[in-house]
Amino acid sequence: MKGNVYHCSLTAGLKKLSPKPSTHKKPWVYATKDIATSAMFLGDNWDFICQTGMYDGLPQIYERFKGAFDYAYKNKKGSLYVLDGKNFKEGMTSWSPEVVSEFEEPVLEEVKVHDVEQFLSKLEKEGKLKIYFYPKLPPHAPKDKSDVIEKAVKWTRDFGEHTLEQIEKFHPDVLNKVLTTLVEQDYSFIDTKWKNLANK
Repeated sequence: MKGNVYHCSLTAGLKKLSPKPSTHKKPWVYATKDIATSAMFLGDNWDFICQTGMYDGLPQIYERFKGAFDYAYKNKKGSLYVLDGKNFKEGMTSWSPEVVSEFEEPVLEEVKVHDVEQFLSKLEKEGKLKIYFYPKLPPHAPKDKSDVIEKAVKWTRDFGEHTLEQIEKFHPDVLNKVLTTLVEQDYSFIDTKWKNLANK
């Protein structure tokens, strides 16, 4: 694609980015089309803490519980890397703002972020992204946490039971529903802790 793309990392000083397998299990360098979208992935964040996405063409973050924004981003630092978009392809993942490259990519510029919370808040004031603080939700977000349950079940099956640790920590109110759904899908628990909880 034409123009620059953006990649975020907790590691400073990188001069090049190498393709690595991630959730799509293919060796890619991931990037986004604009800096605000990339900045959402700095900090210590999972979808179970602050959900990130796009709505009406604008990057958005919404807290999944009270204080999630501070938990994920306050006093956290990282770097945003500017890359040439020529090798990056659109439409390779299910998320349209995301682009990927199969090649090692040299860094054109590094933007150091010393406090991610402040950086994101500034972007919101500039109209470049939208932040929803709990209990407010964007119009399209389900109010019953069905998306959390669905994702927790899928990620447990795909990536392992550390996902259940995240649910127990951040969303204990839906842990039983996640375990019950896994049982209904004939999932075989590895950790006896989850097996015992599911059989209660």
